[in-house]
Amino acid sequence: MPKKTIEGVAALATKFLPCKEDGELDVESFRNHLNWMIEKGANSIGVNAGADFHYNDAERKEITKILVDEVNGRVPCYMGASAFDTETAIKRAKEVQDAGADAIFMTGPPLDHPLGTDPQNDIVEHFRKISDAVDIPIGIYNTPSAWPGIMPPDTLRKIEQVADMVTFVKAGPRDMASYRVMVEGLAQSRIKIIAGKSYYQFHQLNFAWNMPNRPVGLTGYIAGVLPAEHAQLWKEFQNNNIDKARFIWQSKILPLVDLMYGFQFGWTEDVMPQEVLRQMGIIKCSRTPHSVKSVSDYLKKEIAKYLEQVKPTY
Repeated sequence: MPKKTIEGVAALATKFLPCKEDGELDVESFRNHLNWMIEKGANSIGVNAGADFHYNDAERKEITKILVDEVNGRVPCYMGASAFDTETAIKRAKEVQDAGADAIFMTGPPLDHPLGTDPQNDIVEHFRKISDAVDIPIGIYNTPSAWPGIMPPDTLRKIEQVADMVTFVKAGPRDMASYRVMVEGLAQSRIKIIAGKSYYQFHQLNFAWNMPNRPVGLTGYIAGVLPAEHAQLWKEFQNNNIDKARFIWQSKILPLVDLMYGFQFGWTEDVMPQEVLRQMGIIKCSRTPHSVKSVSDYLKKEIAKYLEQVKPTY
């Protein structure tokens, strides 16, 4: 049976999964969110828990089991398996595969946990060993927040040469100049690019749309909160209606991006998605298990104003 692939809107569940007031995982809300993303046009579903280092192995295994069970083959699903060291990452990757997920999502270890003294060789070996241990596609997150930081094209090309299962790279540069270097450096690569920054998605797609190895999809937390809007955005790009895509971005997506990621609000992506989904009626509670802050009354009102703007799509 051919392996499923990731393309189009790869919607991520929120950084912290929905919880009850006591912090326990709200399985009903989690399942409802997964179903809702598919109903609203997501082409694949991912859970980013393994990339953000917030869940222990028992929690990861339970989350993956629920993900695979609820998605039930309707779209490809993928799960994070990152770790502080290569051996643990291999263990987690195997668990994701054994649970029946279609792909694995990886970063390098955090910046303060380097693998050794030869950064490029060590990170290439890290992904090679993981790739050798599994036989489902791996997506890697090229991000400044994980060791060794943004990987230049020559490092990605070395990974491509030795890690056969590394199939996708999520574009995580926080500036367009770094993104341009990555896109141009992977022009003829077999590793496919997925636009991956919530506040740059339109621009990442638009910049590379007519270039070799143009993005095969877009992802991020914002796509898991606004799947219908992102499905519309992707459709317009596929139809080469870039002006219509820009209108959707500016009128339907960017206002919420400004709330979730604007410096004036302190980058509230940890808790903001839950409050948005709660007000939408998708989940029951906006609490997160590790949260030490909450969404202010002011931001709750701003979210409500925004949702009036996009109401027909949810």
